Amino acid sequence: MSSPRLRVQFETLFEHYDGVDCGVQLEEITDILCCTRRNARIVLNKMEEEGWLEWHPAPGRGKLSQLNFKRTRADVSETLARRYLEEGKISQALKVLDQDAAKLAQVVESYLGVQHQEGEQVVRLPYYRPLSMLNPRKYIRRSEQHIARQVFSGLTKLDEQEVLQPDLSHSWEMLSPRHWRFYLRPAVRFHNGDLLTTEAVAESINLLKSRKLFSHIEQAEVHQKNVLDVHLSQDDYKLALLLTEACAKIMLPMSARTEEYDQFPIGTGPYKVVQNDEKRLVLKAFDGYFGFRPLIDSVEVWVINALHSSIVFPSLAKPMSRTGSTMNDEVELDPGCTYLLLNRKQGLAKQDDWARYFSQRLSSLNVFQQLPQDKVVELGALPAHGLKPGWYHHSRQNHYTPPPSYRTVTIAYHSMHPMFPTLVKCLEALLKQDNLDVELITYDLEMPDTSKVDIWIKPMGLGHNRDDALAGWLLDYSDIDTMSQESDFSEWGDVVTQWRQSESTPFAAQALGKLLADKMQLIPMFHCWLGVSKDQCGALQNAKCNALGWFDFSEVWVKPMEENQS
Repeated sequence: MSSPRLRVQFETLFEHYDGVDCGVQLEEITDILCCTRRNARIVLNKMEEEGWLEWHPAPGRGKLSQLNFKRTRADVSETLARRYLEEGKISQALKVLDQDAAKLAQVVESYLGVQHQEGEQVVRLPYYRPLSMLNPRKYIRRSEQHIARQVFSGLTKLDEQEVLQPDLSHSWEMLSPRHWRFYLRPAVRFHNGDLLTTEAVAESINLLKSRKLFSHIEQAEVHQKNVLDVHLSQDDYKLALLLTEACAKIMLPMSARTEEYDQFPIGTGPYKVVQNDEKRLVLKAFDGYFGFRPLIDSVEVWVINALHSSIVFPSLAKPMSRTGSTMNDEVELDPGCTYLLLNRKQGLAKQDDWARYFSQRLSSLNVFQQLPQDKVVELGALPAHGLKPGWYHHSRQNHYTPPPSYRTVTIAYHSMHPMFPTLVKCLEALLKQDNLDVELITYDLEMPDTSKVDIWIKPMGLGHNRDDALAGWLLDYSDIDTMSQESDFSEWGDVVTQWRQSESTPFAAQALGKLLADKMQLIPMFHCWLGVSKDQCGALQNAKCNALGWFDFSEVWVKPMEENQS
């Protein structure tokens, strides 16, 4: 691509001649650019290759050559900025545009949303970090869960109304509460062309045994071709529903996976991964998908680094800064919350007096008062009094309680998260007011050692809005088991067990939330707003925000523009 120096040289010529086409001698160009005749020719040829100007040299010395400008200075700057954006170099793009953040936002805006590229419909979406871990059997965050649901299929799934539907199994039956049978679709293929076999499904289900939510699976086995039997050690009336979890997606057999499987997973879902690096994630519609082939041909997630993300996302909370009282229908509250997980097993909060101090001193209202007003708007934070919006389980602080002693408090949090760096500063400020020292631990994906942590800032990342989403969250995504007393976690796990062993009893989600709060195991912090930006996705039909803050790529489409009638 053209260099910044070439752009500067073009600007020098453009300004010297005021952008007016004219006849010039090559010696003039050498004087203006302070270079030799040979270099001047090279520079002019490169500019012509870029399409910035036309250079028609006249034969012989002393004759006028013709210089025609095909682009303005602004055009060239924007073109170079776009090329930098394509390489993920947003800092360089901003520099090319003379640090004009508004101009950069315009350039980025032109690249985002719905694009038409070589006859295909492409949707480009911005994000603040790479999405490098897409293996749903490993620890994945909220956005990775969403991507995994586009790449993989499960035996069952929840539709947009969060109703249980068939997926890889077209039907199923509970032969007994401990024996389920699933009937698989024939001729389903993975993205690499491999045929999905009943044996591969059985392997994938058997690997779920390591998950607490599925620890009661005794054996998944082939009953006959395209028929799978699952035997359980406990009664479970909810198995078909539980198999909609992200971790229960059907995977490529272990023997067929490459070392890059986590970053370039192969599933049977509507989209396949064709690029995934520090700059962007690219998903292509899978023409061999067993369901309805997506109408959008490609989805690109562009990584806009955290330093400049505010240029692209002026606010993560559009309803907070809206004018008037009308709520944007595209925006709703996160079905979960950000919370502080206290180490009741090995940390300071192992002692009730410390757990009580943290619960009172670091209540959501106290922390909220520490948040700068501009951050409240930017982050879209609302104080949480329970795990889900509308729940009131966390007790309010009635009086000030000093810390039991003067110690160092260790706080762990995701290093790449839009809210956590600000939140941890608020926690630090409150604790230091009580003369406590604070030590911070940051990590990228998995927390290496929880035993040395007193407080862990955690996002919930619920996959859907249903109350029973808390079952999988508690057992496998919350990390509560690593920070709680064994007897307490066993009691909370019994809530899940009793629910799935009953045919009609609803999940006791609020009771579970109250148990966690009463035991001072966690402190709910904030709910956040989730929504689909109409600026970026306004042309998309059916772009409904889901519980993970995204929209189902396979369900959206673009209505063709009406042609002008002459």
